[in-house]
Amino acid sequence: MNGDRAKLFEKKLKTAELKCLKLISKIEDLKLNNTFVSKLELPHKVQIPSEFRRYLQDCILQLPSSSKSLFRPPEDCSMCIDIKNVTRLSDITAEEFEELFAYTTKPVIVTDATRNWRAIEEFSYDFFADFYLNEKKGKRINDCFYFSYKSGLNSLEEVFTMDEKRANLSGEPWYVGWSTCYDEETRKLRSYYSRPYFLPKTAESDMVDWIFMGGPGQGAHMHVDSVRHISWQAQIRGRKQWDLAPPPECIYWCDWITFTVEPGEILVVDTNRWYHKTTVLPGDISITIGAEFD
Repeated sequence: MNGDRAKLFEKKLKTAELKCLKLISKIEDLKLNNTFVSKLELPHKVQIPSEFRRYLQDCILQLPSSSKSLFRPPEDCSMCIDIKNVTRLSDITAEEFEELFAYTTKPVIVTDATRNWRAIEEFSYDFFADFYLNEKKGKRINDCFYFSYKSGLNSLEEVFTMDEKRANLSGEPWYVGWSTCYDEETRKLRSYYSRPYFLPKTAESDMVDWIFMGGPGQGAHMHVDSVRHISWQAQIRGRKQWDLAPPPECIYWCDWITFTVEPGEILVVDTNRWYHKTTVLPGDISITIGAEFD
């Protein structure tokens, strides 16, 4: 199959996947039971070319996130049995990182990978408000996946038009996350940061980045992800506490790990296997940006 066609299909598949996740999130908000969700069907006329089928996973439409963990296969507890804490690194080569850490379940923090990133100095609430509202993206914001958590803010438009008191963290607390989904959007943001130097040279990333932002005391609840690959997350501003918990079947064998990611540090962790929650620590607004790598 032509390489360009394959890349085009993968791009379209990723966009469709994100839109399905967004739809499923809205279904989950309705508190529908799994019996109802299981009756959702694709139109009978949908035909997928045979040369593309190998790119598809077993399920076209996934269960809501609150149900996914109930049906995941049991983990081999060797994934966590000898891991007692996060490993902190600096000045490591891509070859060393690939050999020792890149595709393992060891959580790693690289402390020197954001040097010379413009994002460290320039990313802020006001930066993203201007980026999404004033750079001709206003009509397309929130087209991909968006996490409102417990903020009550139902879209990026609501996030970036909230009252000034709440925006500067002196009002009602908030924390949100979202993905990019347009190539020009991702490229523009990536002009403020570069590919982490320690990633394996053969590793590739989708044209999709994730941004998480909010104030002290807020964060993501305990959960396990269902994404394609391991991810890196760069702490641009603020300090964030991470709690990693082993899968339920491994709680008697593995340790619960708690650590803090400081501004300028990058965390690499397999969030598909470690249960995790985050809490923004007192001080500055937290801004985290990251991506998956294969």
